[in-house]
Amino acid sequence: MKLYISNYLSNSISILDYKDFKTEEILLDDGTYPHHFCINKKQKLMYLPSSINGIMYILDLELKKIIDSMSIGGNLSQIGISKGELYISNEDSNSIYIINEHTLEPVGIISVGETPHGFDFNEKENKLYVPCKNSIYCIDTLSKCIDREIKIDFKAWHIKVDTKKNEVYVSTLDGSVIVLDGFNMKIKHTINQFLIPVEICFNYSKSEVYIADLGHKKVVILDYNNLEIKGEIKINGNPQGLAISRNEELLFVSDTQNNSIKVYNAINHMFINEIKTGKEPTTIICL
Repeated sequence: MKLYISNYLSNSISILDYKDFKTEEILLDDGTYPHHFCINKKQKLMYLPSSINGIMYILDLELKKIIDSMSIGGNLSQIGISKGELYISNEDSNSIYIINEHTLEPVGIISVGETPHGFDFNEKENKLYVPCKNSIYCIDTLSKCIDREIKIDFKAWHIKVDTKKNEVYVSTLDGSVIVLDGFNMKIKHTINQFLIPVEICFNYSKSEVYIADLGHKKVVILDYNNLEIKGEIKINGNPQGLAISRNEELLFVSDTQNNSIKVYNAINHMFINEIKTGKEPTTIICL
């Protein structure tokens, strides 16, 4: 029942126990600047790519310190784990780096389109979806080859895979969220009522989709079945990261303006609590 938060400007990781809302902060080395991360829950390791110096850091969550690092180079943006391999997007080289998680040896590099900021896996289908400027890629994680590429008229950046419907939600810098069919990569829906949409998460028990709109300072609530807007949560700050508790009863929003995590009841969307973090909390992961 823990929430992990990367604090970009304070070079730290906050850990929130959302049973009692108590927090602890792990201070990292100066210059780390954690923006995104992923966690091996079994090994209790956190992998943190730095966009500043091109280094991936390994944080031991039990020892609460960096135990190893690897120089990759470039503007490292996002990281994820799939079947014992680390995938890291590099915005400078327009590529996805693949590294063996256990040996830290390189597995391969996949060239994609311009500025691959984020990505997401569909583990059931062995696919990796990568949004780029004016294009989206589907990569087979077994063969390490590009399975499909589509050109779009949007500057895609954040992405979330819905494994239930095998659909891919992509937020764009153009103020739209597009939804693609995960099999043929064709656009099924385009939703335009945003300013700067960022993170996306699903509440399957309530049949809702949450989208953080940084520009309008709110979280937009979509009906999962028809994608119509059914409500909103005003944040009074800058919402960026989103996560939902495992029982889908709590919604967590990182507020980079107020340096806090805001907690909402996912049943009635009412505000519950605000917990202070380090400076500029970005990514949040709920375990």
